[in-house]
Amino acid sequence: MAILLSSGNYFGVEQKTNEYPLFKMNITHYAPFEHIHEHYHENAYLSLLIRGNYNEVNKLGDGLLNPGEVIFRPSAYNHANRFPGTGGSCLNIEFKHDTLIAYGLNPSLPQRTVIYKTGAFTYLYRLLYFFSKNIEPDLSEAYIFNWLAENQDYTVPSRLLWLPKVKSILESELEITHTLNAIAERVFVHPVYLARAFREREGVTLGEYKLRLRIKKSIALLFASKLSISEIAYTLGFSDAAHFIKSFRIYYPVSPHKFRDVLKS
Repeated sequence: MAILLSSGNYFGVEQKTNEYPLFKMNITHYAPFEHIHEHYHENAYLSLLIRGNYNEVNKLGDGLLNPGEVIFRPSAYNHANRFPGTGGSCLNIEFKHDTLIAYGLNPSLPQRTVIYKTGAFTYLYRLLYFFSKNIEPDLSEAYIFNWLAENQDYTVPSRLLWLPKVKSILESELEITHTLNAIAERVFVHPVYLARAFREREGVTLGEYKLRLRIKKSIALLFASKLSISEIAYTLGFSDAAHFIKSFRIYYPVSPHKFRDVLKS
């Protein structure tokens, strides 16, 4: 008999986790030769294989997943897994059913199990990197909405009347942590459509756009103010100085401390 794993629960050892209104994200580790018996999850989820490989066993047979490949498993999908002597690690992104319904996002999920070859979704690999390094957690939500948008057939018109307002919100409220859904509600646009259209028009996700604005503003503050690095971080909405420093280094090869030292030299 298949085992039900309720919301938020996984086999293996959970090494790292973070939770958002729409989804829970974690990294799980599996021991060498670990065999996971037939089971199914209450919620649909994505699983990116970080290290090792494993056999995915279901009613249709079994297949081997390799590092970098991503599998989407719908809710109530029965499967078992067998890890070889190397064991393995996975990034899991579990969608919360009630939030999907509330946001009107349930149709954005595939209706069946899908395996994506390595490299299929750039944003999921960026998400893995930022999550592993504790960099700018706000980006994770934007990356997931962009993955959802990939499953929709949208035609983006040449003129987006709501786009200037979205950019104005981001530019004038740098210190606020915005959810994509909250911004979508303010401009009366579906969040998945907003994610897709914004990325197509601006070339970056909404989260990346806001991070770029924050770093741009930080340069101005490093030049013109006497605020400490921690004060600049809080002024711009970073959770702490460490997150600001890591985000700054995405754009510049030095820390903000060293950048300011150069200005004074």
